Amino acid sequence: MTSSFPRRSIALFASAYVLSFVDRQILSLLITPIKAELLLSDFQFSLLNGLAFALLYSVLGLPIAVLSDRIARPPIIVAGIIIWSAATIACGLAQNFWQLFFARMAVGIGEAALVPAVYSFLADIVPSEKLGRTLALFSLGSFFGAGLAFLFGGMLINLLHATHEWHGIVSWKLCFIFVGLPGLPLALLIGLTVHEVSERHYTPQKQMPGSAWKFFLKNPTFFLLHFFGYSSTAVILFSILSWMPALLLRDRDFSHQSVGQIMGLTAIIFGCTGAYTSGKIIDFLSKKGYRNPAAKVGITAALSAPFFLCCAVFSNHDAACITYFSIAFFCAAMPMPPSAVVLQQVVPKPFRSQFSAVLLFCNALIGLSAGSMLIGYLDDHVFKIASGIALSLTLVTSGAGLLAALLLFFSTKSYKK
Repeated sequence: MTSSFPRRSIALFASAYVLSFVDRQILSLLITPIKAELLLSDFQFSLLNGLAFALLYSVLGLPIAVLSDRIARPPIIVAGIIIWSAATIACGLAQNFWQLFFARMAVGIGEAALVPAVYSFLADIVPSEKLGRTLALFSLGSFFGAGLAFLFGGMLINLLHATHEWHGIVSWKLCFIFVGLPGLPLALLIGLTVHEVSERHYTPQKQMPGSAWKFFLKNPTFFLLHFFGYSSTAVILFSILSWMPALLLRDRDFSHQSVGQIMGLTAIIFGCTGAYTSGKIIDFLSKKGYRNPAAKVGITAALSAPFFLCCAVFSNHDAACITYFSIAFFCAAMPMPPSAVVLQQVVPKPFRSQFSAVLLFCNALIGLSAGSMLIGYLDDHVFKIASGIALSLTLVTSGAGLLAALLLFFSTKSYKK
């Protein structure tokens, strides 16, 4: 294997991860025009933003991961990119709630193929002492992609502000079509240039059915605490990504372009630096001999992010709001690398894709779907006031942060075994 192979593969996979989050996250910025045209409530929008995507994304993640542990992984990744790109374009052709709901489900199907296969692939081509930084670099794609979605969507809506359409296609539909197209040539490039590693460290024929489940049963307490702990931190991150745009549009009266710039630059700058700093801290603490460095980073971030988010939401000045929000986003991004690093370190190579898929399953159903739906429900039915999103957002993220810190703290005792 040439020395350029890992770098090229990481770059291409990171590019795919960027596009996956562009396609996934663009919906959050389009809440106003979509709700207006399709006559949706906040709870219905939360279903599109959370459950529709997370449903098959989470359910199909595990069988796709099992497949990744048995056959070549690049073709699985390529197929996933093609499916989610085509489904994103289909979102731009939707005429009602259910068409958009099913198109978002298809986006989830495609994206379910990416992360478990990539995590497993990277663990085979990257030395273990560099795995923390590598997975942190890969995770940067999520924030860079979310940032691009906000920036691109805000600019496009602003450009079409006068007519709200282009050649008869309304602006929010154009956003979906334009962001879905780049994934198709990227899938072709990965298919032509990335091949399965020759020194894959297992023999598929010798892998016994149920082995991954047996490994899980050796220490179920640790894995349950790990999965649900980091899923609780995902509630914080995905709640911010899903509902902060609506809060800025409604409570702060920012324009779509301003919100796109704030969310986009915050995601790219502070999301990326938060995730990368997290990976560097984990590697540094590991070299210094500290126990459970990943859990320490996760607990600190879980407690810090809601605190600064509350400061941002209830600040009286826009500048202070944006400053606190940037710090909150930095902290909310930090748990992503440790959640992946621990699994790659403690799980045998033949099962890594499957355990990564279980983590993504929990993150999707709890972090992306349940958290977003709870905020939408509270805003529609409990806090029926102008600042309903602010109260709902801070309540959900604060509760998730406390729960995450407790679960990750108790997971360290099981980790020692």
